[in-house]
Amino acid sequence: MGRIEDLERNERLQVILRSMDDSPHLVYHTEGPLRIHRHGRKKKVLLAATPFYLYLLKVKGMRFYARWPNIRLTASLRDNVLLIESDTNFEETENGAGGAVVNGKNASGDDFRSVMLFGTAFVDLREVEQRLMELTRDARLRAEQLAKDEIQSVSMRELYADEKAVTSKDPDSGESEEEEEEEEEDGGPVWGQGQQQRAALSRQRDGEQSSLFQKAPSRYLAVTSIVDGEFTDYSTLKNAYIRNEEDVLLEDIATFINENKGQVEKLCERHYPVFLQAARQCTSISEDDAKLVGQELSGAIELVRSSAMDMKVAAAELTLSRRVKDNVARVRLLLHGALEVAEHLETTEARLRQQQLLGAVVSLKQLLQMATPLIEYTLGDYVINQRVPQIAHEIFTCAIQHLNAWLKLLREMSLPIGTAAMTWRGTVDPGSVEKELHMTDEGEWWVELSCTSAFIRRAPFAEAEGISKVLRGAAMQEVFEELRCGAYYRNYYIDCRAQQAKLDLYDTPLHTEGVSGKALVEDLNTYCATALGFILIEDIVYHVTDPHMQSTAEVLCMWDQISHAIAERARCVTSALANDPDYTEHVVDVFRLLRRFVNIAVDSVVSVRLSPVIVSRMLEVMSDSIISTWLQEACVEASQIVSNDTLQPISVGTDEEYNAYVKRFSFDRYKDIELFIPSGDLSAGEVVLPYALLVPKIGETALRFLARCHSIIEVNNGAVARQSEFNNVDEMLLKYLSVLFRTVAGVMQGHLASVEGNAMMKLAVYVTSCAVMPIILSCVEQQFVLAWPGDYGGLHRRKKLGEPQLLDSSSSLFAKEVQNGIGRLLPSFMREVEERLKPTADVNHWKRLVAVRQGTVSYSVESGVGTVFSGDEVNEENGGLIAAMDFIIGTIPKLLAVLQVSVTRSVLSTVITQAAITAQMNIEQAIHAGIGDGGSSDLTELRACVKEFEQICATHIPQWKQRIAASISEMTVAHRFPLNPTQIADDLLAWIANKEAALKRTL
Repeated sequence: MGRIEDLERNERLQVILRSMDDSPHLVYHTEGPLRIHRHGRKKKVLLAATPFYLYLLKVKGMRFYARWPNIRLTASLRDNVLLIESDTNFEETENGAGGAVVNGKNASGDDFRSVMLFGTAFVDLREVEQRLMELTRDARLRAEQLAKDEIQSVSMRELYADEKAVTSKDPDSGESEEEEEEEEEDGGPVWGQGQQQRAALSRQRDGEQSSLFQKAPSRYLAVTSIVDGEFTDYSTLKNAYIRNEEDVLLEDIATFINENKGQVEKLCERHYPVFLQAARQCTSISEDDAKLVGQELSGAIELVRSSAMDMKVAAAELTLSRRVKDNVARVRLLLHGALEVAEHLETTEARLRQQQLLGAVVSLKQLLQMATPLIEYTLGDYVINQRVPQIAHEIFTCAIQHLNAWLKLLREMSLPIGTAAMTWRGTVDPGSVEKELHMTDEGEWWVELSCTSAFIRRAPFAEAEGISKVLRGAAMQEVFEELRCGAYYRNYYIDCRAQQAKLDLYDTPLHTEGVSGKALVEDLNTYCATALGFILIEDIVYHVTDPHMQSTAEVLCMWDQISHAIAERARCVTSALANDPDYTEHVVDVFRLLRRFVNIAVDSVVSVRLSPVIVSRMLEVMSDSIISTWLQEACVEASQIVSNDTLQPISVGTDEEYNAYVKRFSFDRYKDIELFIPSGDLSAGEVVLPYALLVPKIGETALRFLARCHSIIEVNNGAVARQSEFNNVDEMLLKYLSVLFRTVAGVMQGHLASVEGNAMMKLAVYVTSCAVMPIILSCVEQQFVLAWPGDYGGLHRRKKLGEPQLLDSSSSLFAKEVQNGIGRLLPSFMREVEERLKPTADVNHWKRLVAVRQGTVSYSVESGVGTVFSGDEVNEENGGLIAAMDFIIGTIPKLLAVLQVSVTRSVLSTVITQAAITAQMNIEQAIHAGIGDGGSSDLTELRACVKEFEQICATHIPQWKQRIAASISEMTVAHRFPLNPTQIADDLLAWIANKEAALKRTL
């Protein structure tokens, strides 16, 4: 809201206040304009308050809207709307001048009994509401005080009248009657007339109050001070003259006169008939009657005078009797007080002897109060000046002894209370979210969440009696407070507790030489339990003492010192455990101990909010160190698994092995892998898995590493032990897993290089092992999502097994290794085929085949259909195109048993194509090398060799295509064989013809 500057000096506002007969001084006004609905628009208004009224003014032109008496004002705030009303419980009449508001209406007739004001900020409206409530409260208090003053003044006048009536009849006062007669003749003294005048002015009509008093009490008092002759305050006239308020003062005096005229008229109307009746009776009395009345009055006067003398004598005797009675009562009272003092002194001494210090100090305080009235007497002087100081000193001495015993108890109870707190099993399990993994037979998986209700477990606290002792000892504070030694008690307590903390926590030595790791962990456990008990006791003492022993700042400072001491001790213990054979287990125990300590301390201490930062930093360092150690162990273990693996398919003979190697990682559910995974029916004997043993072992290593990490990493938003970059804990874990799988991929790449080139089946198993590693990554990703406390990746979001998203970078590494394995498998396969195709590069091989077909030799050099030759068996007599193709076709079932179908198709297509190219090159090389001297016989033999090649291909290629199609489906070479023997034969025959023509030309 825009600020309104210098409102008190605004001339328009001062004119309004003077016209309303109100004080020109403002006690409050709003800092900025508010808004009110008028005539369909929002008008800017402001509130200004004097000590008696609250004004509603329009900002533009400072126009007067309404005013309310502060004593009847109510204000309430609802949703940025401030409602101002007049409280009907405080009824009063307002007579305005110059267009003033009466009961919420202004001169124009607008109704302002209740007004709704709108503001831009809720905070500003709240402040306005509070200030209006303060104005109402101050006005009502002021009215109550004025009413009390009125009642007190009337009481004083009545009391003075009674005293005057008594003293007027005192015989010792000889001049009282004459003075009374003079006062009656003169109409009474001036001060009496003033009091009567003020009493007359203060009498108000039933249900009404002075309108001048309603306008401004200060102005009413100013007028009365001027009217009262004896108490005239000439400073009022001076102030009116200085302030140029003579007109206002004259107007107030005129108002005062008009109001009192009405009261005088009413008084006359009430008593005038009585006066006329008395006058009529007086005129009816005759002169004889008047004489008779005079005689009777004279006799009555004499009788009254004699009676008055008798009454004075009786009054003197009565006064003496009362004095004697008062003296006797006073003596009895003194004796009773002395007896009570003696009895209370005896009670105090008895309680002191019984060590009831609190009762003794309370009795001592009461004894002092009872003996104080008797300080002028011997007993009171003895009790106050001798016994009370002696008893107070004895109580103080005894209280010091009790305090020392209590402080010793606090030190002894630190360890038991801390141990009980760390081992307490009673707790409240909050409601949590449970996750469940679902997976289909098609290899899709997702996570569903379910909620669990909170559960309360109650268990008795082992050291409840110790806490009771702590509470009983804290009651000593009241003893010292009653002795006015509270500061001494607090300082003594703080010093002793500081010494105890220094001895038990800050300066406690740690011996690490020759101490086992288990003993070091136990010692740290004891140390943490002592520290926890120490801080819990301080929290208990804080709550049961008032004033508190230590401030919250001192408690926080002590907690910081304890946290630093624990962190330093844990660091020393961790360093001492470096050479321990069970280093990891002990460090994990230390980590969990510190985390349990800080969690219990922060949750249990309620006097202050403890900060876990110091211990949490130590936990961060320890967790990073532990995870680094686990990661290193996992990498070493995985490297050894890969290096020691023989790349042989896994043979499974038991259900346990099948569950561990297949179902554990859902290999049987992944249908897109294009591998033959045998079922779990082992009744027929062992089954063979297409991948190596390193695959499930690496999976177990990764899952074990992930479980270890989750066991020490807290990802709860309310946890007090947070790791660095809490919001990136998931990324940190994924990076650790990426490092592990990157290490595995690197070791597998090195292991691939060590595989011999002729170990074709090992290379095939290697390719399959790398191909199924994404399934292992998916299983690790599943466990990561399940262990995460909240939703990770979206509810019911389906994912594909073998297609990890969080570990996609690691999956790409193994996809690259698949390509590397295939790159090694193809040369190995081709080497086997090329060994069998070597004879086709020799023309003598083809000549022998021609001779066999012509029957000039008695043995066959070609192998039978389906015969497979190894590299060692291929020689000059048992090789050739048929043997190579038989080897390729015979290898298909073996590859399908361990390789994916798509990979097998790709490898076979490449190998068969390469074999066809090699066979074509070899036949061309053999024909070109067999030209010899160029004789006709040589050319004829070469033509026969070409015809033999063409005949063999024409005979066997359809058989090869049929056998390939029967062994594996969707093979391109089964429909379009890459070797075109007719074209090759035509080219070779044309080349031979060209050679023959060239030879003839040379002859």
